[in-house]
Amino acid sequence: MYAYAEMALVADDVRRNRAEGDPALVDAGKLSADTAATRLRISTALAVDWKAYTRMELPPLDQTTDAEKIADLKAVLAGAEKRRDQARAAMANEYGPSVDALSLNELWTIHDSHDPRSLRVLPYLHWESYAAAIEAMLWWQERPRYEGRRFITMVNQQLQAMGYVEQERVAA
Repeated sequence: MYAYAEMALVADDVRRNRAEGDPALVDAGKLSADTAATRLRISTALAVDWKAYTRMELPPLDQTTDAEKIADLKAVLAGAEKRRDQARAAMANEYGPSVDALSLNELWTIHDSHDPRSLRVLPYLHWESYAAAIEAMLWWQERPRYEGRRFITMVNQQLQAMGYVEQERVAA
């Protein structure tokens, strides 16, 4: 469930970035109004989907196709990977090749220990996590319908209603 929450946060961030940033791109002539509207429609559908899945609910059906969602996620993933790779290169450029050989766990340790290098490590960790969440959403979106997140959510709801799946306890 926690991974779904992270995916929902990233999906909403993509939606928010488009809602706030695409109008300036349209005004600058870098993006057509139709393309901006389509990008916002698709990113909104993805954000709604993942917010619902986080609560183990079925999102409402809309006109956004799986093919549109897949293409959009691939485009967003390419941008996130580019930013991740730039952040990793900046980190290695500043601290040398030895930091490039560190694992994600070691990089999180640097960040968590408030090591001065964390200023350059954190952007890489952010984009690595962001790209991983998008990859996971894409993986789910590319599943056949009977293996997709929507189908599995529906089955889990039915099993829960029959008493086969316990509901999570609400925190006090």
